Amino acid sequence: MSFFSRLVPPSRKGENNFKRARAAELRRDFDKAQAYFSAAAGAFDDHFARLKDKGKAPRASHLAMAGICYTKLGRNEDAITILEQCLAIKDVPDAYLHAGYAAAKLGDADRAVDYWDRYPQWAEQRIVAKALKEQVQALREEKISLQAACEAVAHAVHQQDKHNAGVRLMRRGKKEYPPHRGY
Repeated sequence: MSFFSRLVPPSRKGENNFKRARAAELRRDFDKAQAYFSAAAGAFDDHFARLKDKGKAPRASHLAMAGICYTKLGRNEDAITILEQCLAIKDVPDAYLHAGYAAAKLGDADRAVDYWDRYPQWAEQRIVAKALKEQVQALREEKISLQAACEAVAHAVHQQDKHNAGVRLMRRGKKEYPPHRGY
C-alpha cells in the first residue's frame, strides 16, 4: 500500500472498485469483476464502520453499491439488510432488483416476488422490467424454480447493461450510468 492510497477515503475506493467491477462484468471478465466486487465490499464495510463510529448515516448510493457487491459475492443476508436500509432512504431500482435476487438465492420466493414486483417502472430499464414481470408471474403460478428465475434475471441484467452501453456510446460526454439507476 502506497502512502497516497491511505489518503483515499474508503467510500471512494468502494465507488471506484464498484465501477471497475461493473465494467469487467460488461466485458464478461467475471474473475476480475469478482475481485473488484470483493475490494469494493471491503471498502464499503470499512466506510460504514467509520460512519457508525461518527454517528453518521451512509448515503443511499453507497448502500446500493454495497448491497450489489454483497449480492455478487453471495453475502445474501448482508445484501438484503443493506438494500433494505437503502430503500428506506430512497427508491433505488437496482436495490429492488438485487434484494429480490438475494432473497431468491436464500430460497425465499415470497420475498423475491415482493421486491421484484415493486421494481419501479420509471427506471427506464425496459429489458430488466420485462424480465422481472415475467419471473414474478411465473413464480406466483409456480411454473419456474427460484434458480431458473435468478438465471433469467441475471441474463436480463446483462442484456440491459449491453443495451445501456450502446446508448451511452451514442451520447458521448454524458453521465456514466443511465438516469434513475440510483448510484
